[in-house]
Amino acid sequence: MNNLVSVISPAYNAEKHLRKLVECVASQSIRVLEHIIIDDGSTDDSLRILRSLEKKYPHIKIISQENQGAGVARNKGIAVAQGKYIAFLDSDDVWAEDKLRSQIEFMENENIAFSYGDYYEVDDESGDIIKERRTPEFLTYHDLLKSCPIGCLTVAFNQYELGKLYMPAIRRGQDWALWLQIMKSEITAYRYSGILASYTVVKGSLSKNKVKKAFNMYKIYRSQNLSYFQSIYYLLCFTFAKLRK
Repeated sequence: MNNLVSVISPAYNAEKHLRKLVECVASQSIRVLEHIIIDDGSTDDSLRILRSLEKKYPHIKIISQENQGAGVARNKGIAVAQGKYIAFLDSDDVWAEDKLRSQIEFMENENIAFSYGDYYEVDDESGDIIKERRTPEFLTYHDLLKSCPIGCLTVAFNQYELGKLYMPAIRRGQDWALWLQIMKSEITAYRYSGILASYTVVKGSLSKNKVKKAFNMYKIYRSQNLSYFQSIYYLLCFTFAKLRK
């Protein structure tokens, strides 16, 4: 089970989170092959901190780029990742110690190429749990067109089986667009058991700008070769699914 996973973490002005991020991955109950951290043009002390952590943790690989957004940063990580499985963890999010063991064991035993899990939403300031995000047992491409319950921090996919796959160069929804790309080839995604990840909710984050997010979603639908009317239909389905939660 050891040395199967490449963990990819974009980081922008994340100096207060980096030690916790690195320790979270290093303390997993299975050993990762590599932890690729992409400094996305930080203007704080992030890069210096990462260089110091790199000396202590030999599995860390650091990439530095001008600020281009999390999607581009993750793609640079995907491009160099060597592990059988790719997993994502943003700088302010957290995994339980058994997250990777539980997920990778599930994928290995059941021959699953793409998996996700339930997770907590946690307030950035107080650290309190805001909500439990529960997900379906499995999802198909058409399910994902109507709603995306998959949290990026819970995902792992088998790049040996699926190949190198990248997120589009957009600011919002790039992870969902990648899941669509993976599942369009008749791949079904399955949920591993347990709530083993915590997503940090930050006030004023990109995901809170609903108008821009809706426009970006429309562009993603169109990139799936859906017609204007199909794109509007699925956008409405997605919106109603959000309102029901």
